[in-house]
Amino acid sequence: MTINNEDIIVYMLKEAGITGRTFKTISKLDIDFTNLLSFDLENLLFERFTQEISELPDDKDLNKLSMAFQKIKKNDSVLRKEAQNFFINVLNRGISWTNVLRKDYPKRLMNIPDPPLILYYKGCLPKEDKPSVAIIGARECSMYGEKVAKMFARELSIEGVQIISGMARGIDGISQKNSIETGGSTFGILAFGVDEIYPKENEDIFNSIIENGGLISEFEPGTKPLRQYFPSRNRIISGLSDIVLVVEARKKSGTYITVTQALEQGRDVFAVPGRITDGLSDGCNSLISSGAGMALNSNVILDELRNKHFKTGGIKEAFSINENPYKNKYTLEERILCLLYENELTLSALYQELSDYFTIEDLSVALVDLEALGKITKIGGRFVIRL
Repeated sequence: MTINNEDIIVYMLKEAGITGRTFKTISKLDIDFTNLLSFDLENLLFERFTQEISELPDDKDLNKLSMAFQKIKKNDSVLRKEAQNFFINVLNRGISWTNVLRKDYPKRLMNIPDPPLILYYKGCLPKEDKPSVAIIGARECSMYGEKVAKMFARELSIEGVQIISGMARGIDGISQKNSIETGGSTFGILAFGVDEIYPKENEDIFNSIIENGGLISEFEPGTKPLRQYFPSRNRIISGLSDIVLVVEARKKSGTYITVTQALEQGRDVFAVPGRITDGLSDGCNSLISSGAGMALNSNVILDELRNKHFKTGGIKEAFSINENPYKNKYTLEERILCLLYENELTLSALYQELSDYFTIEDLSVALVDLEALGKITKIGGRFVIRL
């Protein structure tokens, strides 16, 4: 990765006090941010007023812009050197970044009111052409919540849906771990630097997520996890998602912050219903009664994504365009893979196909071995082949 002029400019804007919200507002002025030193604010405003353009930033934002440009012009060489040294340090830590002026900046985030000026990441960024679903919920979840989170994460990942979450213990970590195990793409949005690990019990997820997904943060490398940072990162979780799915949550919880921001950003919110006597489900039940979608299964989410013109299919779709590579093979493992290449099957269905040649004990051992090798996975009682 190379340091370019856009990186320097955005760093200078950030140091001069421009936020993502202010940046988005002043972008209406069609400013050439790559040439700030020659920028004439008074002349540009005069032109806009004479053209009777109504969508001008308010006086507060214009004042921020004016003060920022004055600071940048006054300290240009110092700020440029600081920026260069800063990004060299980021590179040396093995961390990548993008910003609001780069072409690879997530388009979903440019559509929220306050996009982060800079994003730091390990691994990769979410793909623009693939659907994304945030799975969020309680840190101290129940066995029911754990089971449901696991089911949704696996079934959506199999269909090629990118899973977004906050890497917290409970529903977040369970969802992301199961997406990884299914061979899916998942992205952890952090309230601290991407070179930090929190909570420690999710360390295995941190280490494996970057193989087919990424760790993403607006906070500079080395930033420690502090309570005040978590509400801010929640807007990025919802901002990167097409749908926000709440698995289990109390009425008064951090999950509700994400839901509120999702609604402000125009994202669809779904919730998994629970028992009316269960405090861990009162948040979800309340959301449903207030108009959130009821997520009884993953098909509800997939149908909504298709309504948004996303293409799903994932593993099954990828296999359909190729000839079955396991056809005419003779070992038990190869026969299992051949059958699963065509369909998702239960243990009894597999045994029915193979009982003429193998015992149920042989089949069970072979399935365990194939799961350990990462060639198949089990979802909802059915075995599924992995890419």
